[in-house]
Amino acid sequence: MSAPTHFVHVYATVRVKLGVTAHDQFAAMKEADRLLFANGFGVRLIPSATGVLEADYAEEVSGYLVDEAGDHEYDRSRTYAADGAPIS
Repeated sequence: MSAPTHFVHVYATVRVKLGVTAHDQFAAMKEADRLLFANGFGVRLIPSATGVLEADYAEEVSGYLVDEAGDHEYDRSRTYAADGAPIS
């Protein structure tokens, strides 16, 4: 008997570098958010939002969601912390 299929959603942190023009750092962050999120998340495997200069995995996992194939009601789906500990 083969092992069942699991669909694992890895919540990995990415770093997205944007170039923006702003009068101060707070305004720069607001503009970066606007550019990055204005039309949905502006980064895929290749950056797609205006002003995105580069994107990279930040070497951080914040958690996991594991679904089992065939569990259409998600009764056996579970969330886990970055260290693999189950989250109630």
